[in-house]
Amino acid sequence: MHTLITGAGQIGSQLALDLEAAGHTATVLLRGNGAVAGATVRSGDAGDRDQLRAAAVGASAIFHCIHTSYSAKTWRAELPQRELAVMDVAAELGIPVVFPESVYAFGRGARDLSETSPLAPASPLGEVRAELLAARAAHPARTASVIASDLFGPTAEASTSVVLGTVLTPAAAGRTAWVMGDPDAPHAITLIPDLSRAMIAAVPLATSGDTVLMAPTAEARSQRSMARDGARVTGQRVRPVRRIPTAVFAIGGLFSPMARELYHQRYLWNAPSVMRPGRLETELGQRPTPWDQALAEWARQTSATSGAPTTSATPVA
Repeated sequence: MHTLITGAGQIGSQLALDLEAAGHTATVLLRGNGAVAGATVRSGDAGDRDQLRAAAVGASAIFHCIHTSYSAKTWRAELPQRELAVMDVAAELGIPVVFPESVYAFGRGARDLSETSPLAPASPLGEVRAELLAARAAHPARTASVIASDLFGPTAEASTSVVLGTVLTPAAAGRTAWVMGDPDAPHAITLIPDLSRAMIAAVPLATSGDTVLMAPTAEARSQRSMARDGARVTGQRVRPVRRIPTAVFAIGGLFSPMARELYHQRYLWNAPSVMRPGRLETELGQRPTPWDQALAEWARQTSATSGAPTTSATPVA
């Protein structure tokens, strides 16, 4: 199978590697230049139908993975037009489009989320995501949206992953973890390779309208337990976690779009956020990577990159 990937961030870059490992080929469409491991790179904009069409020649599917800065205003300005272009070209070529999707469009339904949960956005970011999902459902292209919670994994960066930036990285270095919301509320975390494999498996499931699927996601864990595990997997002393005051985001939002959006998203961290198994698990047998395995692999990768010693003598499960 040959596929087109738009964007090579934390999801697109993992997809390229997983497709290659499975014996497939991929072209990555990038607005800039640069190499992407496991794929051929083509320069272009996902909003340009001519460039999309040329890049998609011979492709069996499109994985639409572009993203932009964490701002509802920017999302609304940049994402819908590019999604429409991708769906138009996919419909013209008769191939499906698979989208990674967040829990945002479901609002407080994320407390117990399933594939049949209704759209019920509770924030500006959620409203944009709900509009995108509704547009996919109304478009003639065959689409599948694969829902994931907050992301963690080998291609994640602390600046784009809340749990990595505020919980695991400091805890693994023996520092205090500053957490959002309730430190003891269970919060689902999706491993990026699990999302990538789910998106590949979703290609034949994409039907008319928008098929919504859950990425296999391990059992939700509290931020406090994640901090504890992050410390133990690197042999550090477990330190107490601290809660970031809500006022920090409220005041920061006056100056920072990201802080403002995090303030609006605080409902996800003040209560449980749980993802129920969907068709990819119950029908296709896909299983999430166990948390302790994912964490140990991350610790080894971090150690290899930094040169710092690590130990997994204390179990994290």
